[in-house]
Amino acid sequence: MKTHASTTAQRRGPRRRWTTLLLYAAGAVGIASTAIGGSLAAAATPSPARPTVIPVRDIVGSGLITCKVATGEVGYSPASKAGAAGPLTVSIWFQASRCSRASSTATPVPATVTGAMSFVRKNGCPLLSPPVLGTGTLNLSYNNPPVPRIMIDPSVGQTVTVTQVGPYWVLKGALIGSYPSTTFVAWLKPEAFAGQNCKTGITSEYITRDQTPFVFHI
Repeated sequence: MKTHASTTAQRRGPRRRWTTLLLYAAGAVGIASTAIGGSLAAAATPSPARPTVIPVRDIVGSGLITCKVATGEVGYSPASKAGAAGPLTVSIWFQASRCSRASSTATPVPATVTGAMSFVRKNGCPLLSPPVLGTGTLNLSYNNPPVPRIMIDPSVGQTVTVTQVGPYWVLKGALIGSYPSTTFVAWLKPEAFAGQNCKTGITSEYITRDQTPFVFHI
């Protein structure tokens, strides 16, 4: 009798433990499913956040302005490299400041001008002109970020060329939108990040420029 009871207990023991493990695993799956469901539900819930500044006015800038100082970056994808084959995407962004009127009709005068454009060309290094380095669409915004109370409509240069002149890149084209112009010019001086060169490849260059003017006749 004792032997039989012991054998029965041994047979039941593993089965009970296995049942416990199954229940534990099922519970873990249930908890994980609840957690995932909760996070997905939270992600689907619209954020109640609101801007700290609500725009109260929207205007179209007029006249011509000039900005003297700018910082920014030029990015290359893939790296700009000597002897490289294939296409190269060049991305440019900058923020100009110290803006002033270049014409008596310019209003309002923005505190900052932010620009961004990109173009695709053949890879290589260094990038030299002639011909032009590339042509793309330039988008300009004013007094951003953050969103100001008085918003100035953006500008766009639908066909802006980028040409290398000595150590500078010169952006030229016509602008529509705010501050419409047929004489827009911006001077950039890209500088390679430390340790990057044409032999190993250049992925980014920084723009730092203080001249008169940097952005001319927006």
